[in-house]
Amino acid sequence: MLYVRNYNDGFGLTWQDTFQTRNCRVVEEYCRENRIEFDWKPGDRLRTRQVRPAVAEHPQTGERVWFNHAAFFHVSSLDPAMRDALIREFSEEDLPYNTYYGDGTPIESDVLEALRAAYQEETIQFPWKKGDVMILENMSVCHGRASYFGPREVVTAMAEPFGNLLHQPQ
Repeated sequence: MLYVRNYNDGFGLTWQDTFQTRNCRVVEEYCRENRIEFDWKPGDRLRTRQVRPAVAEHPQTGERVWFNHAAFFHVSSLDPAMRDALIREFSEEDLPYNTYYGDGTPIESDVLEALRAAYQEETIQFPWKKGDVMILENMSVCHGRASYFGPREVVTAMAEPFGNLLHQPQ
């Protein structure tokens, strides 16, 4: 999957916040080390492009798992009013984020609909109660896609990082 992201275009996090630096050379080095293409655009703006596999091998079970955000970061996942406003404001290549097949061709609507239907079919929802705690393993379950309103505390802990997605089976 190809993930394209544009920073400092007036929408979303800036590259400075995302990469936690104000030094563009640090960003460039990070991108090179992680096989992320980058282009500096006029006005201190950044575009990144990274190809990542759609599936990964689970480090504990060896199972091939769907491990990407192709459907979620695709522009069609946005609320229609927001999507229409962004498309009016930005060219497709300058959208805040979007996804494509790894070769850069657009993902067909019916494929995106099938992916979303698969997620919906596997979704488990339950009413949260005060004091509830959820612990999950990020490669085995998809999480956090439904809106939530109200007070909450989110704590994230990373155990052993799974960092070599660049060399996963295709």
